[in-house]
Formats: sequence, C-alpha cells, structure tokens
Amino acid sequence: MGAQQSKDALLYEQVNYGNVEGIKTLRRQGAGLEWMDKEGKTPLILACLRHDLLPVAKVLIELGANVNVYRPGNHAGTPLHHAAKKGLEQTVHFLLSHGANPFTMNDDCHTALDLAREKGHFNVVRAIESRISIFSGWLREHYGPGFLEAFAPQLMSRKIWAVVLPCDARNPTRPLKFQLVIYPELKVAKPRTVLSLWKCTIEEPKFNQSDPSVIIIDKNSRARYKFLSAHEGDKQQLQWFYTACRGITQVNNITPQAPAGAVRPNAPSIIPYPSPTPAGASTSNPEDVELAMAINASIQSAIAEGVPGVPTTSTAANTATNGWGSSPGNSTLNGWGPPDVSVPPSKMSTQTRLDEP
Repeated sequence: MGAQQSKDALLYEQVNYGNVEGIKTLRRQGAGLEWMDKEGKTPLILACLRHDLLPVAKVLIELGANVNVYRPGNHAGTPLHHAAKKGLEQTVHFLLSHGANPFTMNDDCHTALDLAREKGHFNVVRAIESRISIFSGWLREHYGPGFLEAFAPQLMSRKIWAVVLPCDARNPTRPLKFQLVIYPELKVAKPRTVLSLWKCTIEEPKFNQSDPSVIIIDKNSRARYKFLSAHEGDKQQLQWFYTACRGITQVNNITPQAPAGAVRPNAPSIIPYPSPTPAGASTSNPEDVELAMAINASIQSAIAEGVPGVPTTSTAANTATNGWGSSPGNSTLNGWGPPDVSVPPSKMSTQTRLDEP
C-alpha cells in the first residue's frame, strides 16, 4: 500500500518536472494517474496549470487520465477550469477536443468560461465559445432613438460580435435555454450585454425587405434590441442568427482562427448537450428506420443492375435533410474544419475574415 502510494506520488512529481519518459515508465510499473496532493491536485490538473506542461497533459490523457477529474474547494474545479483561469489557450483547445465538459461548475458555481471572462483571457473565451455556441459572428446593432434611425441609419449602427450559447446544460433531461452574448469586439473577454432568450420576445425578420432585422425585446426590462446582418442585405446570415435565437442548433458559425499549433476540436459528437427538436419536427421510430434501410438496399441493388432513373444515395440524403446536413460547410464544428473553396466568401460556412464586417 505504502509502496504503491509512493509510486503514485512519484509520478505526480515527474509531472512537475515535465519528465514524460519518467511518467510513462512509472505508469508501466503500475503507478496511478489520479493521485491527489494535499491541495487536491491530480497530475493532470497540475499539468494544466502551466503552458510548458501541455506535452505532459497530452501524455497523461493518452495513458488514461480522467479529463473531467474534479478538484473540490474554492477556486478549483476540473482541469479545464484551471487551464481557462490561467489563460492557457492551447491547453483549453486540447482538453475540449478530448471530452472536457465546458458546462461543469466548480464549488464557486463558475464554469471555465466564467473564469476566462473574469480573468480577461479573451482568447480562451473565444476558444470555449466556438466549441459550444450555435451561432457566432459579426452583426450590426442599431441603437439610439428610433426617429434618428429613420434619418441616418448608418450613423446609428455599430458592429458587434454576437454569440448564442446554451446555459445551464448540466441536466440533459431539461429543455435547453440559450443566451445571446454581445461583445463590442473580439479582443474583449467580458460581454457588454447578456440576454436570456427564453425571457425575450423574438420578432421574425421581414425577409421581403432589402435589409431585414431581428428585433429582440426583453420582457422584464422592456429593452428593445435591433440586429442586422454584418453586410447589408445578407439575409442568409440573419436567418442563421434568428434560427439560433429560437434555439435551433443547425447553424453554422464564423469563428476566430485558432493559433498556429493549437489543437482544434474534433467531431461534434462529444458536445455534451443534445440538439433540441424544432416544433413540428417528427422523430423516427424503429419501423421507419427499417423501412428506410430496406428502401436504401433496393436503391443500391437497382444502381448495381444499371436501372436508369434511380436517385443516388447522396441525392436522397440531401432531400431528407433539406440541405442542412449535406453542404460541405456543415461538415465542420462551428467552422473549425477546412473550408470549401467552392462556397462564396460571404457565406457563414467559411472561415471568413474577422476584421471590419
């Protein structure tokens, strides 16, 4: 017992030294990865406190360390909490790409995103938001008295960085709630405005207008907000924004470019919250699935036999998803994947510039 504990503690010490080979050797000899020091830090938490220990954090997770291990007490939490608080952007990207839960709260009821905002680490804020948001991008916001807007609309608008995020997603049995978070620019960690969208009235844009807008009214304060697309008349972007505000997650984002060498998020399957089903959408039952499989098998057989006029699988898939799941731009997670050069730069599904809209 004592020898094993000493071996576990020795592995912890090798983390502090950045000794990757020593960690691997001790692990092969049976040393544990979840040993805690007197402050409650595990080897992985220790590795997530320093930027130079990112290679150690990678090795620990490869060896099986718990990416969501929890450290109790004030100013503590998961490895993601510690990395976010320290402003370690690459470590944050790595943890998120390996299953770290961004919605976990520490004993102070703070998420990793809360800590990054509080400490002013805007790069970490962007990294976490790009992982969990269902919309992010530049918009125009009209402000000031309404009568002035009629005379000089360009003078009464300002660019903003808008993000639609799920909040309180810890309980998967409850319906998701979303917030609209508004920043004056990208290099700002703390939002200027946060709107609880479930407490707001959201008016549908009038897309017959040349430059439509989304109007959001806070039911409590009666404050009125008017948002337009970043580029005048970009109705597609405004549609994405409106859809996201209504809580529908099939939306592409414009996200900040990750720094060179940063670990980027992988597939969206590890995002720990479910996509809500829009009102009126039907769900598949086992009989429907079996029927679809049988039809697909028949189509494939007909294609193999050379029967003319048979739709291909890709065509059928595009029809079934109304185009949401079929476009190359939607194959990425919040825009992190490689862009499709065939899509015009003005579309939200590409990695567009994040300069002036």
